[in-house]
Amino acid sequence: MQVTVSELRAVSEQLFLHLERKGYSSVELSADYYWNIPKELRYNPYEEPKELDLGQLTDDWANLCNVLEGKTDPLGYALVWLSTVLRAVGETVIE
Repeated sequence: MQVTVSELRAVSEQLFLHLERKGYSSVELSADYYWNIPKELRYNPYEEPKELDLGQLTDDWANLCNVLEGKTDPLGYALVWLSTVLRAVGETVIE
């Protein structure tokens, strides 16, 4: 599977517009900690993961805010932090 950055940008914009049309200008996330499957095991459907670690949405969000405010440079790994926050938003706003 190959995705383009322009496609990712376009679908993201559609989804954010959808939230705004539904009346959301912010989303309250009640959970903070989440289970994470290490990258080496996440995409191997032939082996059940036995190792989990914890992630924290507030840490991920703080890292993203640092990028937004110019305190740290943008880097590709920031998409991982963004993905955890977006997952939590998507699981909270089910419409």
